[in-house]
Amino acid sequence: MKMHKNVYLVFAIVFLLSFIDSLFDAEATHELLFWEVNIWVYRFFRLAIAVLFMKSYMDIRNAEKIAKE
Repeated sequence: MKMHKNVYLVFAIVFLLSFIDSLFDAEATHELLFWEVNIWVYRFFRLAIAVLFMKSYMDIRNAEKIAKE
């Protein structure tokens, strides 16, 4: 099943907002995939996922532009 390109953009925004929200978190650790990890590892994970979704969106958008030409 192929996801619509805008879903990637929505996920990127959601993960970016989650990253920004974590900057205001006063905790030193956070639970990530059943493990307690340092808050900076958690923040990096959220930011990396946001960047990957944004890259996927941009790749799909650029491929559609090239196909139209």
